[in-house]
Amino acid sequence: MGIFDIFRSKSNNDSVALEDYRKANSLFENGDFQESLRTLSWGFRKDVNFKPLYELAEKCLLKLGGEEEAQLFKNATKRFNSFQPFNNLGLHFYNEGHYDLALPFLKKAVEIDSTKGDTVHDLAIVYARLFNIQEAIKVLEKNRPENDFWDYWFLTKLRILANQTKGVENDINELFAVLNNEPDKESVEIPLQKANEVKETFERLSVVGKPNNHIRDWHFIQYGNIILDFFEDLEEYAGGGRYVASWGSNESIKEIVSKLSFYLKELDKTIEKILYLNDRNSKILGLIIGKELNVEAIEYNSQIEVKNSIIVGANSIDFDGMDELQKIKQGQILFALNHLWLDSAQISPDICGFMSQSYYFPWDGGGFRIGDMEAEDKKIEKILPDTRDESVIADEISKLDFQTPIQDENLSFYLKHKDYLKGIGSKTNDNRYNFMIESPIAGSYFG
Repeated sequence: MGIFDIFRSKSNNDSVALEDYRKANSLFENGDFQESLRTLSWGFRKDVNFKPLYELAEKCLLKLGGEEEAQLFKNATKRFNSFQPFNNLGLHFYNEGHYDLALPFLKKAVEIDSTKGDTVHDLAIVYARLFNIQEAIKVLEKNRPENDFWDYWFLTKLRILANQTKGVENDINELFAVLNNEPDKESVEIPLQKANEVKETFERLSVVGKPNNHIRDWHFIQYGNIILDFFEDLEEYAGGGRYVASWGSNESIKEIVSKLSFYLKELDKTIEKILYLNDRNSKILGLIIGKELNVEAIEYNSQIEVKNSIIVGANSIDFDGMDELQKIKQGQILFALNHLWLDSAQISPDICGFMSQSYYFPWDGGGFRIGDMEAEDKKIEKILPDTRDESVIADEISKLDFQTPIQDENLSFYLKHKDYLKGIGSKTNDNRYNFMIESPIAGSYFG
């Protein structure tokens, strides 16, 4: 062993990722390549400079048939002090939505070369989507290139989310000044939309004043939307009121629909028809809402425009690809029972039942029902899918009893800020904005 091997060995033994590497190597030798990779991912987060992680990751991926991904790690091993291989790794995991794994590679790429504006911007996005708004601000303030509209726009948005309002109004005016001076108006159509988005967000933050550290306040500030149900605990919020995994029941759906009816009435919103998307979950929900509001429920068709209606989707991402719903028309309200808070969506619905990482509809089955908890022989029964016709299930749920409380603190919040609610208020434009997962409200979730 040469003197340089001795120093290299010492450096490896000092790494905080050494334990993860040894565990991953043991899993690899036992043929569990997928679990070995998962363990290596923890090592990369702890010490992105620990080269043996890359070598083992390459071997795991080759065993799993991931030649292209293996090549990314091989390139990084061969060019360990070069910008491009780490930028490529970071972009790969960024595009896959694995932000916690994209972070160490993009961070290392920026450390090697901070003049690459696109990578700096991507690193800031990754921090924001991991709910670390302050770190995202630091990245852009330290490294952003001069006169880049999107960096300036994103930094303005992040400052609003951090409630750092000093100078924000001037920043927004600067954004509009740049765009209004652009002679090619078609080229700035999307930037103008995004500038209006941060302008509206800032206006809603201003009317709220001092928002609570809770998703109700911040979802309203970011999107002007309503959430009907939260996970709330007097000691601690899980995900700021958002759910992680949620198993639905007929009773909980009845409660959400009853709240929806109550809120619409109190907000003076008249609904004449329900339009449900053409999947089974959306149809069942649409039929239940129709019964609750005593209006007709029919399948949604983009070719017809029904005034004062609710367009119903089971999940927020079910509206993806429906470009016609980007604009609020004819007094229509967009409703999703579940708003997936770890998935970006093309449209943020005007009202959602709740926010969760994953949700299981009661008629899909798959869960378990436990009998009498006090009985010595507790019976655990697997819940089977309910294959009955959608109208039968909807009719059964609609007949359940639920009394909406007269005093509702959350309703009071929305009534107070009614003018700024999308699809309802008068002080808002007709654009529905993309739902992006960056938020000042962090939370627990399954990785």
